[in-house]
Amino acid sequence: MNTRAPKSNAEEIAAIEDLLGDLEKRLRRLSSVTKREVSGASGEVSDFVSDALAGIMERVRESAENIGETMSDQATRVGANTVKKITDEVEQRPLVMLSIAAGLGFLVGLANRR
Repeated sequence: MNTRAPKSNAEEIAAIEDLLGDLEKRLRRLSSVTKREVSGASGEVSDFVSDALAGIMERVRESAENIGETMSDQATRVGANTVKKITDEVEQRPLVMLSIAAGLGFLVGLANRR
């Protein structure tokens, strides 16, 4: 189970998205440079290079989408597991959980009075 803080996961996702964006810009730049340099060559070579670079950019986009979906699924799973654990604890130890809730309510009440 991943015990990292949600903020660090969000930071990692942002860093990956930045890297993917940078890679996509570089691929576009490479594509335009290649088109200019290959313009004197046959159209088939130019088309081949353009198609290959377009395919690479599409795979990069799909990978980024998959990473986002995977992180979302993982967060949903962690949240569901947490709710299940809390529910199980409430069912097995209702008085302890009620005492904890009452204590927290008391502390919040004291904090709000000031």
